Parts: sequence; C-alpha cells; structure tokens
Amino acid sequence: MRKPAVLITGASGEIGHGLIERLAADGDRAIVTLDLAALDPSLGKKVHREVIGSIMDRPLLDRLLSEYEVDLVFHLAALLSTRSEFSPLTAHEVNVGGTLNLLEFAQQQSASNGRPVVFLYPSSIAVYGLTRETKLGAGKVREDQFTESTTMYGCNKLYCEQLGRYYARHECVLV
Repeated sequence: MRKPAVLITGASGEIGHGLIERLAADGDRAIVTLDLAALDPSLGKKVHREVIGSIMDRPLLDRLLSEYEVDLVFHLAALLSTRSEFSPLTAHEVNVGGTLNLLEFAQQQSASNGRPVVFLYPSSIAVYGLTRETKLGAGKVREDQFTESTTMYGCNKLYCEQLGRYYARHECVLV
C-alpha cells in the first residue's frame, strides 16, 4: 500500500527550508523531498524520506510514484538566473524538461489516486521584462503584463507556467 505524502522538489533551497518547517509543524502528512543536495540534518529529521536525486531521473520518479500517494507537489527545483545564463541549454533541459517530468508524475498520481493532484509552482519576477525604471513608471502591474522575459530562467519559468495551465485543463492536475 502506498503511503500518503507531499513531495517537495528543490527542498534544500531557502523556500524549501521554510516549507518543511511549516509542513512538519502541521504534521498531517508525510513529507518526501527530492533534491540534488542533502538537507541540513536539523531539517532532514523533519521529513519522512529525503531523496537525493534529480527531477530529470524518470525511473526515480516512477519509484516514488509506486511508493507514495502524493496529492500535493511543491516544485521548487530549478537552475536559477545566473547559472542559466551561463548554460542556457542545460537550464532549458532542467527547468522545462524537469517540470514536464513532474507534471507527468502528478498526472500519473492523479490517475492512480482517482483525484486531482495539487501542483504548486511558484512564479518569479524573472518572467517579467521590466527594468526598474519601467516598473516605476508602470505602477501596479497585472500578472499578464510585461511577460517578455529577458533571461533564460525567466523564459523557462514563463513557459512552465503555461505548461501548468495546459495540464490543469487537460490532465487532472491543479496548478
């Protein structure tokens, strides 16, 4: 029997740390983390299972699918702006390919669980093509304005947000 759990990718980052603290305090479901780096031991003891691995590793995601009944995914893993600018192809492979792998994972979980999986993918200011001066002149900006990213990371994030909308419409994943 599969264990109910929440999955956090990119858990060793700043947002992941706070999220683990909050979810562990609630204590209502097991926390499974997936990251290239190990968690600080003080955080590691707060999770049910810490998986060292990549969002690009489909067999690993398949093993997690077989072991856990995940109904909530926090997707925080990515190659961030600076590294993405130095390695745009790798950034695309990880940020877009990895997100697709996780959306497929969530879709498979949904089919297996018989209900939608909630998939949380935080946005970034990098999706907006705003300079400081433009922002000051624009005032309050709607989410759909200035979406002409100027960095590879921003382009990847914006595209992945669109992929999330697609899966939400067609694949029983709530984004």
